[in-house]
Amino acid sequence: MHTDNIQALGITRWSYPCGQDGFRREGGDLVALRATLYAPHRLEHRIFLLEHVLLPCLRAQTDPDFTHLFVMGDGLPDPWRSRVLALLETVPQIRPVFWPEGQDMMEVCRTIIHDHIDPTCTAIAQYRLDDDDAVAIEFILRTRAVFAKMQSFFDESGRLGIDFCRGFIMQTSAAGIEINPVSMRFWAPGQMVFLRPDTNRTLFDFNHLQIWHHMPAMTWNEEPMFIRGAHHDNDSHLASFARRTKSFKFRHARPTRYFKRRFGFDLRLMRALWAERAAVFLDGSKDAPSQNAS
Repeated sequence: MHTDNIQALGITRWSYPCGQDGFRREGGDLVALRATLYAPHRLEHRIFLLEHVLLPCLRAQTDPDFTHLFVMGDGLPDPWRSRVLALLETVPQIRPVFWPEGQDMMEVCRTIIHDHIDPTCTAIAQYRLDDDDAVAIEFILRTRAVFAKMQSFFDESGRLGIDFCRGFIMQTSAAGIEINPVSMRFWAPGQMVFLRPDTNRTLFDFNHLQIWHHMPAMTWNEEPMFIRGAHHDNDSHLASFARRTKSFKFRHARPTRYFKRRFGFDLRLMRALWAERAAVFLDGSKDAPSQNAS
């Protein structure tokens, strides 16, 4: 098998009003969820993360042979809809997908992924990122190289998981932006799942923390490969993972240069913009219901 016969296919769910977690497709529940997800201060925050965290790392990928699906609700209002589309146009590999709101999130993602699979490929390399996540600029290139070393496992099972377990947590708060090194196995931002194109399953059929239970999986800790966001507007419950995570020594004389070179984003600019606009982003956060909105 040759790695040039692998389709790299990523997905981001962006403020999609889904029908899970107690929200029904009809009635006031969906209306309330849309009001929460489409609140102006919240959308301003998510656009900030999209523009300065996710998009730079995708734009800078050293291997440009990938497709990234960006899923939004068909009711996303302007001016945010137009602003998001303008940002997405700066990354040629991104495919915006507007979907009817109130659907089951997992089913939506499965359908959209299957709609974009190339059946002529030997393996589909699937990954998922939130808008507050980033991956190293050689993420696509590196996963192809690691797959080449492990392809015999894929040949036998039709499944393979690769987990880059070293990265950073980016914590934003009223005090500013803090980035801390972390090692954590099987977190979604540093993970790639390889599946055959003819399977009816996608990466969403496997809990990212338990892919080792369903397929051969290997962890790599050579270089930091991901950044995971932690802030007032996500539902990742990072604190509950504290007993499972470890840190590693990260000393760099010029951290701003490091993150620009490694992840493609301007940390100095991001901190300045956050300090300028944090009050807008944080407005109303205490009263908003906790939902996983990414």
